[in-house]
Amino acid sequence: MSTHTNNTAVPAVKKEKKPGIFYRILGAIGRFLMTIVWWPTKIFYKEKFPSDGKVICICNHYAIEDACAIYHQLFGFTGRIVVKSEAMDDSFVGNFLTALCNAISVRRGESDIKAIKEMMKEISAGGKILIFPEGTRNKSKNFKELMPFKEGPVTIAIKTGAKIVPTLYYKPLRPFGFRKNRLIVGDPIDLSEFYGKNVHEVKDEACALVYDRMLALRSQIDDIMENYGGDLKRYEADKSDN
Repeated sequence: MSTHTNNTAVPAVKKEKKPGIFYRILGAIGRFLMTIVWWPTKIFYKEKFPSDGKVICICNHYAIEDACAIYHQLFGFTGRIVVKSEAMDDSFVGNFLTALCNAISVRRGESDIKAIKEMMKEISAGGKILIFPEGTRNKSKNFKELMPFKEGPVTIAIKTGAKIVPTLYYKPLRPFGFRKNRLIVGDPIDLSEFYGKNVHEVKDEACALVYDRMLALRSQIDDIMENYGGDLKRYEADKSDN
């Protein structure tokens, strides 16, 4: 998602409407099925996720279901999730996603001022948003690969004073595979060193800082899963002994 603004006309984004009772019921059913049955997820260090305050949560992205565990286990049914506008263009899907996770649609690769304003409004009110900084799903055979990050999350964080909370899935799993996904929550990232500076001059440095923290989180969850079989207590005990 690019946050550069210019005088070029911005294509109109379809306005999200509050879903009716049918979609709210469907959304409630969908939340249960996706969280419990379709996309069950065990979260490492869930306690690191702030319970209040301005939060921009970022995560790697394998499938459209990625957001479910974060929204329902970390966000607690509040906040907004950023999704590509193509997913919202269909009336049924758009209403369902709005009921499921209070989606904000954004046009990828364009300066979507309307979406940016919606995100900043949510953050400024003390809310939370979830953004996938890679900008698209990782379809690489190397599931550990992190694609380059878009600057949108750090730009909004610097402008609003929000903390960025990194989260990362270990690997993609097939839905209904009867295996739990693993998601790790990292320490919140404070970008206050960039406040008051020209955001266009510091966004690359800030983005590199966030990217490095995500790489460190990648190494940590790899260690937990591959050397300790996903046993967090054994992992922590071993690290404390060392």
